[in-house]
Amino acid sequence: MIWAAHFPGLFYNCEHASYDLTPFPDSIIQAGKVFASNRQIIPTEDHNGTVAIALELSSNPNESTYYKSIERLKNLVCLSYTSLQQEQRWENPGESLDEVVTSNLAERFYNPDVRYGEQLDWDLPLRIAAYSQNIAGLSPENQTKFWQALQTFCYARQIAQLPNPQYKYTLYMTLHLSSINQLASEPQSLHTPAVHLVCPECNETLGGLTHSTSHLAEIKNLIDRLVPSEHAQRNKNFIDNLFHRIRSSFIHRGEFAGSEDVGGFIALFDSNVELLENDINLKVLNRSLLEQFIVQNQEERL
Repeated sequence: MIWAAHFPGLFYNCEHASYDLTPFPDSIIQAGKVFASNRQIIPTEDHNGTVAIALELSSNPNESTYYKSIERLKNLVCLSYTSLQQEQRWENPGESLDEVVTSNLAERFYNPDVRYGEQLDWDLPLRIAAYSQNIAGLSPENQTKFWQALQTFCYARQIAQLPNPQYKYTLYMTLHLSSINQLASEPQSLHTPAVHLVCPECNETLGGLTHSTSHLAEIKNLIDRLVPSEHAQRNKNFIDNLFHRIRSSFIHRGEFAGSEDVGGFIALFDSNVELLENDINLKVLNRSLLEQFIVQNQEERL
Protein backbone atom coordinates (compact mmCIF):
# COMPACT_ATOMS: atom_id res chain seq x y z
CA MET A 1 0.00 0.00 0.00
CA ILE A 2 0.99 3.67 -0.40
CA TRP A 3 1.01 6.04 2.60
CA ALA A 4 1.58 9.75 2.02
CA ALA A 5 1.40 12.95 4.06
CA HIS A 6 2.80 16.46 4.15
CA PHE A 7 3.87 18.60 7.09
CA PRO A 8 2.36 22.11 7.10
CA GLY A 9 4.79 24.72 8.37
CA LEU A 10 7.93 22.80 7.34
CA PHE A 11 9.27 24.39 4.19
CA TYR A 12 11.29 22.39 1.71
CA ASN A 13 14.58 24.06 0.80
CA CYS A 14 17.05 21.69 -0.83
CA GLU A 15 18.92 21.37 -4.11
CA HIS A 16 16.86 18.44 -5.40
CA ALA A 17 13.08 18.10 -5.34
CA SER A 18 13.09 14.60 -3.80
CA TYR A 19 15.34 12.10 -2.02
CA ASP A 20 15.04 8.36 -1.50
CA LEU A 21 14.46 7.05 2.01
CA THR A 22 16.13 3.85 3.21
CA PRO A 23 13.69 1.40 4.86
CA PHE A 24 14.20 0.98 8.60
CA PRO A 25 15.13 -2.45 9.90
CA ASP A 26 12.13 -4.06 11.63
CA SER A 27 9.62 -1.84 9.79
CA ILE A 28 7.02 -2.40 7.08
CA ILE A 29 8.56 0.28 4.85
CA GLN A 30 9.65 -1.14 1.49
CA ALA A 31 10.58 2.16 -0.16
CA GLY A 32 10.02 5.84 0.40
CA LYS A 33 10.69 9.40 -0.70
CA VAL A 34 10.84 12.79 0.96
CA PHE A 35 9.86 15.50 -1.51
CA ALA A 36 8.65 19.07 -2.01
CA SER A 37 4.87 19.07 -2.04
CA ASN A 38 2.65 21.65 -3.72
CA ARG A 39 0.03 21.23 -0.97
CA GLN A 40 -0.25 24.27 1.28
CA ILE A 41 -2.74 25.38 3.92
CA ILE A 42 -2.66 28.94 2.58
CA PRO A 43 -1.56 28.79 -1.08
CA THR A 44 1.04 31.38 -2.00
CA GLU A 45 3.50 31.77 -4.85
CA ASP A 46 6.43 33.29 -2.98
CA HIS A 47 7.83 30.29 -1.11
CA ASN A 48 8.94 26.72 -1.72
CA GLY A 49 6.81 23.65 -1.29
CA THR A 50 6.22 21.93 2.04
CA VAL A 51 7.92 18.75 3.21
CA ALA A 52 6.07 15.59 2.20
CA ILE A 53 6.67 11.88 2.67
CA ALA A 54 5.48 9.01 0.49
CA LEU A 55 5.98 5.39 1.59
CA GLU A 56 5.39 2.02 0.02
CA LEU A 57 4.35 -0.30 2.87
CA SER A 58 4.26 -4.09 2.85
CA SER A 59 0.95 -4.13 4.75
CA ASN A 60 -1.62 -1.91 6.39
CA PRO A 61 -0.04 -0.54 9.58
CA ASN A 62 -1.32 -1.57 12.99
CA GLU A 63 -0.49 0.04 16.33
CA SER A 64 2.91 -1.64 16.55
CA THR A 65 4.06 -1.36 12.95
CA TYR A 66 2.79 2.22 12.66
CA TYR A 67 5.12 3.29 15.45
CA LYS A 68 8.15 1.43 14.09
CA SER A 69 7.60 2.79 10.60
CA ILE A 70 5.75 6.09 10.46
CA GLU A 71 6.19 7.50 13.98
CA ARG A 72 9.94 6.89 13.83
CA LEU A 73 10.09 8.58 10.44
CA LYS A 74 8.19 11.57 11.86
CA ASN A 75 10.77 11.67 14.66
CA LEU A 76 13.52 11.95 12.02
CA VAL A 77 11.64 14.92 10.54
CA CYS A 78 11.59 16.41 14.03
CA LEU A 79 15.33 15.84 14.41
CA SER A 80 16.12 17.56 11.13
CA TYR A 81 13.78 20.52 11.64
CA THR A 82 14.00 20.55 15.50
CA SER A 83 10.23 20.95 15.37
CA LEU A 84 7.46 18.38 15.85
CA GLN A 85 4.60 18.86 13.39
CA GLN A 86 1.42 16.85 12.88
CA GLU A 87 1.23 15.33 9.43
CA GLN A 88 -1.70 15.93 7.09
CA ARG A 89 -2.31 12.47 5.69
CA TRP A 90 -3.51 12.08 2.10
CA GLU A 91 -6.50 9.91 1.28
CA ASN A 92 -6.04 7.71 -1.79
CA PRO A 93 -2.61 9.16 -2.61
CA GLY A 94 -1.94 6.97 -5.65
CA GLU A 95 -0.82 3.56 -6.86
CA SER A 96 2.94 4.09 -6.70
CA LEU A 97 5.60 6.32 -5.17
CA ASP A 98 6.44 7.87 -8.53
CA GLU A 99 2.77 8.70 -9.12
CA VAL A 100 2.47 10.40 -5.73
CA VAL A 101 5.62 12.47 -6.18
CA THR A 102 4.95 13.43 -9.82
CA SER A 103 1.35 14.50 -9.25
CA ASN A 104 2.08 16.52 -6.09
CA LEU A 105 5.53 18.00 -6.75
CA ALA A 106 6.03 21.71 -6.09
CA GLU A 107 7.46 23.87 -8.85
CA ARG A 108 9.74 25.66 -6.37
CA PHE A 109 11.85 23.70 -3.93
CA TYR A 110 15.19 25.52 -3.47
CA ASN A 111 16.20 29.06 -2.63
CA PRO A 112 19.78 29.26 -1.28
CA ASP A 113 19.28 32.91 -0.30
CA VAL A 114 16.44 32.22 2.14
CA ARG A 115 16.31 30.52 5.54
CA TYR A 116 12.79 29.85 6.77
CA GLY A 117 11.77 30.52 10.36
CA GLU A 118 13.87 28.65 12.93
CA GLN A 119 15.25 26.15 10.40
CA LEU A 120 18.92 25.62 11.20
CA ASP A 121 20.12 24.66 7.72
CA TRP A 122 19.17 24.58 4.06
CA ASP A 123 19.55 20.83 3.55
CA LEU A 124 16.96 19.55 6.00
CA PRO A 125 15.07 17.20 3.60
CA LEU A 126 18.39 15.66 2.56
CA ARG A 127 19.25 15.11 6.23
CA ILE A 128 16.07 13.07 6.71
CA ALA A 129 17.12 10.78 3.86
CA ALA A 130 20.69 10.56 5.19
CA TYR A 131 19.45 9.67 8.68
CA SER A 132 17.46 6.73 7.29
CA GLN A 133 20.50 5.46 5.41
CA ASN A 134 22.82 5.75 8.41
CA ILE A 135 20.39 4.05 10.79
CA ALA A 136 20.41 0.97 8.58
CA GLY A 137 24.18 0.73 9.19
CA LEU A 138 23.94 0.62 12.99
CA SER A 139 24.10 -2.51 15.10
CA PRO A 140 20.74 -3.57 16.62
CA GLU A 141 21.97 -2.36 20.03
CA ASN A 142 22.87 1.08 18.72
CA GLN A 143 19.64 1.31 16.73
CA THR A 144 17.68 0.78 19.95
CA LYS A 145 19.80 3.32 21.80
CA PHE A 146 19.36 5.90 19.03
CA TRP A 147 15.59 5.43 18.64
CA GLN A 148 15.05 5.82 22.39
CA ALA A 149 17.23 8.93 22.63
CA LEU A 150 15.52 10.40 19.58
CA GLN A 151 12.06 9.80 21.06
CA THR A 152 13.14 11.68 24.18
CA PHE A 153 14.47 14.54 22.01
CA CYS A 154 11.06 14.71 20.31
CA TYR A 155 9.24 14.72 23.67
CA ALA A 156 11.36 17.76 24.59
CA ARG A 157 10.55 19.57 21.35
CA GLN A 158 6.84 18.80 21.71
CA ILE A 159 6.73 20.26 25.22
CA ALA A 160 8.76 23.29 24.09
CA GLN A 161 6.08 24.00 21.45
CA LEU A 162 3.14 23.83 23.84
CA PRO A 163 1.39 27.00 24.99
CA ASN A 164 3.37 28.82 27.67
CA PRO A 165 6.65 26.89 27.26
CA GLN A 166 8.33 29.28 29.73
CA TYR A 167 6.50 27.39 32.51
CA LYS A 168 7.80 24.02 31.26
CA TYR A 169 11.43 25.02 30.73
CA THR A 170 12.94 22.74 33.40
CA LEU A 171 10.94 19.76 32.12
CA TYR A 172 11.97 19.93 28.47
CA MET A 173 15.55 20.89 29.31
CA THR A 174 15.72 17.82 31.57
CA LEU A 175 14.45 15.71 28.67
CA HIS A 176 17.19 17.06 26.39
CA LEU A 177 19.79 16.15 29.01
CA SER A 178 18.18 12.72 29.36
CA SER A 179 18.33 12.19 25.59
CA ILE A 180 22.05 12.95 25.59
CA ASN A 181 22.54 10.72 28.63
CA GLN A 182 20.83 7.82 26.80
CA LEU A 183 23.45 8.00 24.03
CA ALA A 184 26.29 7.75 26.55
CA SER A 185 27.59 4.56 28.14
CA GLU A 186 26.35 3.40 31.51
CA PRO A 187 28.63 4.34 34.42
CA GLN A 188 31.43 1.80 34.68
CA SER A 189 33.27 0.44 37.70
CA LEU A 190 36.79 1.81 37.90
CA HIS A 191 38.04 -1.49 39.27
CA THR A 192 37.85 -5.02 37.84
CA PRO A 193 36.82 -6.91 39.83
CA ALA A 194 34.71 -4.29 41.61
CA VAL A 195 36.21 -2.89 44.82
CA HIS A 196 33.89 -2.01 47.69
CA LEU A 197 34.23 1.42 49.23
CA VAL A 198 35.59 1.53 52.77
CA CYS A 199 34.74 4.18 55.36
CA PRO A 200 37.92 6.20 56.11
CA GLU A 201 36.83 6.64 59.75
CA CYS A 202 36.06 3.07 60.83
CA ASN A 203 37.41 0.96 57.93
CA GLU A 204 34.05 -0.78 57.50
CA THR A 205 32.85 -1.78 54.04
CA LEU A 206 30.06 0.49 52.82
CA GLY A 207 27.27 -1.91 51.91
CA GLY A 208 27.85 -3.03 48.33
CA LEU A 209 28.83 0.36 46.91
CA THR A 210 31.60 0.37 44.35
CA HIS A 211 33.70 3.20 43.04
CA SER A 212 32.36 3.93 39.54
CA THR A 213 32.16 6.67 36.96
CA SER A 214 29.09 8.90 36.84
CA HIS A 215 26.45 9.67 34.23
CA LEU A 216 27.97 13.12 33.82
CA ALA A 217 31.44 11.64 33.29
CA GLU A 218 30.10 9.30 30.61
CA ILE A 219 28.34 12.20 28.86
CA LYS A 220 31.67 14.01 28.73
CA ASN A 221 33.26 10.87 27.28
CA LEU A 222 30.49 10.81 24.67
CA ILE A 223 31.25 14.42 23.73
CA ASP A 224 34.94 13.60 23.39
CA ARG A 225 34.06 10.76 21.01
CA LEU A 226 31.51 12.60 18.86
CA VAL A 227 32.44 16.30 18.90
CA PRO A 228 35.50 17.73 17.08
CA SER A 229 38.33 18.35 19.53
CA GLU A 230 38.31 22.13 19.07
CA HIS A 231 34.68 22.27 20.30
CA ALA A 232 34.65 19.40 22.82
CA GLN A 233 35.83 21.28 25.90
CA ARG A 234 33.35 24.12 25.41
CA ASN A 235 30.49 21.61 25.17
CA LYS A 236 31.72 19.66 28.19
CA ASN A 237 31.83 22.86 30.24
CA PHE A 238 28.31 23.67 29.06
CA ILE A 239 26.95 20.26 30.12
CA ASP A 240 28.90 20.40 33.38
CA ASN A 241 27.15 23.67 34.20
CA LEU A 242 23.65 22.42 33.35
CA PHE A 243 23.50 18.77 34.39
CA HIS A 244 23.18 19.03 38.16
CA ARG A 245 21.64 22.50 38.16
CA ILE A 246 18.76 21.45 35.92
CA ARG A 247 18.36 17.67 35.76
CA SER A 248 19.48 16.43 39.16
CA SER A 249 17.89 19.28 41.16
CA PHE A 250 14.59 18.74 39.35
CA ILE A 251 14.53 14.93 39.61
CA HIS A 252 15.72 14.66 43.21
CA ARG A 253 14.31 17.78 44.84
CA GLY A 254 11.66 19.11 42.46
CA GLU A 255 13.53 22.39 42.00
CA PHE A 256 12.90 24.47 38.89
CA ALA A 257 15.89 25.92 37.05
CA GLY A 258 13.93 28.09 34.63
CA SER A 259 12.56 30.66 37.10
CA GLU A 260 9.10 29.36 36.26
CA ASP A 261 7.70 30.77 39.52
CA VAL A 262 8.43 34.34 38.41
CA GLY A 263 7.33 34.02 34.79
CA GLY A 264 10.25 32.13 33.25
CA PHE A 265 12.36 33.32 30.35
CA ILE A 266 9.65 35.63 29.00
CA ALA A 267 9.37 37.62 32.24
CA LEU A 268 13.18 37.69 32.55
CA PHE A 269 13.91 38.41 28.90
CA ASP A 270 15.64 41.73 29.62
CA SER A 271 17.55 40.60 32.71
CA ASN A 272 18.44 36.94 32.12
CA VAL A 273 19.26 36.01 28.54
CA GLU A 274 21.11 32.91 29.77
CA LEU A 275 17.88 30.91 30.00
CA LEU A 276 17.11 31.30 26.30
CA GLU A 277 20.74 30.86 25.29
CA ASN A 278 20.95 27.60 27.23
CA ASP A 279 17.67 26.47 25.67
CA ILE A 280 18.94 26.99 22.12
CA ASN A 281 22.44 25.67 22.77
CA LEU A 282 21.22 22.48 24.46
CA LYS A 283 18.74 21.79 21.66
CA VAL A 284 21.48 22.19 19.06
CA LEU A 285 23.96 20.05 21.02
CA ASN A 286 21.39 17.28 21.51
CA ARG A 287 20.62 17.30 17.78
CA SER A 288 24.29 17.26 16.85
CA LEU A 289 25.09 14.34 19.17
CA LEU A 290 22.19 12.30 17.79
CA GLU A 291 23.43 12.95 14.25
CA GLN A 292 27.04 12.16 15.04
CA PHE A 293 26.06 9.00 16.93
CA ILE A 294 24.57 7.41 13.81
CA VAL A 295 27.38 8.68 11.57
CA GLN A 296 30.30 7.56 13.73
CA ASN A 297 28.93 4.09 14.58
CA GLN A 298 28.74 2.94 10.95
CA GLU A 299 31.68 0.56 11.26
CA GLU A 300 29.42 -1.74 13.27
CA ARG A 301 27.49 -2.72 10.13
CA LEU A 302 30.19 -5.35 9.58
